[in-house]
This record gives sequence, C-alpha cells and structure tokens, in this order.
Amino acid sequence: MSNMRRIFFYIGNIFIGIISYYSYLYFWMLFSWGDPFRFFSVETLITLCISTIIFLGYNYLLLRKETYSKKYWWISLGVILFSIIAIVSIIEYS
Repeated sequence: MSNMRRIFFYIGNIFIGIISYYSYLYFWMLFSWGDPFRFFSVETLITLCISTIIFLGYNYLLLRKETYSKKYWWISLGVILFSIIAIVSIIEYS
C-alpha cells in the first residue's frame, strides 16, 4: 500500500468511527429524548447498519487490489474501535 493510500485509509477509518459515534447520539436524541442510553434499541440498530455499510464500502474500495487485505481489514476495524473509545474517553473524563 502506498503512503498516500495508507493516509487515506487511516484518516477515513478514523472519520467513520467519529461519524458512527455522533450518529448514535443523533438517533438517540431523535428517538428517545430523555431516556437513558440502551444498547438494544432502535437507534443502536440504525447506527450499526449505517456504520457497517459505510465501513464495508469504504474499505472495499481501498483494499480490493491489496495482496494482504485481511491484515488491513483487521487494522481498519481496530482503528474504528479505537477512535470510538477515544471519543468516549475524552467526553467522559473531560
């Protein structure tokens, strides 16, 4: 993978993680104003579907011609999970 493509890979996956977190907050505000956060709810399902489609599409476009693409799929999943954990940690402890 070239350096420019790797930069797009990491930045894009970080952006997908950020978007998935804030879309969850948006759908939580839209569907259950004032209720506590729940893991099994409509907003979680909608966010999970949207984020998964964006994740699969973006990484497929970047990794379809890579020889060791399985490694990069795991790296992209880790980057997204790390970005979500970092956002939650920053919001929680600030």
